[in-house]
Amino acid sequence: MPQWKMPSGQYRPLKSFIAARGGTRLRMHAPLRDKLVDMVVEEWPIGCPPDRIEEVVIARMKVRLREQYGSVIATFLIGVLVNAIVRLVIEWWLDRESHRVLMHGWAAEAK
Repeated sequence: MPQWKMPSGQYRPLKSFIAARGGTRLRMHAPLRDKLVDMVVEEWPIGCPPDRIEEVVIARMKVRLREQYGSVIATFLIGVLVNAIVRLVIEWWLDRESHRVLMHGWAAEAK
């Protein structure tokens, strides 16, 4: 099994979790994966009910990726990478109160 490279820089605990749990597909696209994680943090809905976060983040990411990359590439990114990343971010966020505090601070700072 290929080894994943330890992410560096901003949001390191979250990026490390996603790199470790994301499987081969996310491991193969490390720079794009980390950029998408940055975008998810920036689009994180502070104060959103937990049962609606996935749908809100995916909707925001669809808009952002279509604006930034165009519809064909955005559709590919959303279908293949973004859904997996968003699910892993939510899994990480739900795991501990400290993760929720970190995400709240990161998202507030990113806005």
